[in-house]
Amino acid sequence: MAAKRTVYHVAPSGERAAAAGVKWQVAGREGRRLLHEPHRTQRDAIDSARRHAKEHTPAQVVVHARDGHIRTAYAYGDVPAESPDRPARRAGGRGAA
Repeated sequence: MAAKRTVYHVAPSGERAAAAGVKWQVAGREGRRLLHEPHRTQRDAIDSARRHAKEHTPAQVVVHARDGHIRTAYAYGDVPAESPDRPARRAGGRGAA
């Protein structure tokens, strides 16, 4: 049986955190450990999430826009087989994985 994929979300912080200068957060679960990291920029948050994903494969990074919709996603480790209607994306590419 394949290992369960760890998913890291990069999303805007809440209003209280934004008032303190924290604009973005990385949230995910690494086994029993809950991860919640604050970051000042979206780029910093994405870089951090990608580092975590590479250390805990199979994993996925889901990047949300300011309004909450999903901008892009990256997959690391075992990528599911390609479906006939939509090819799977690999880490580093643009689009959903």
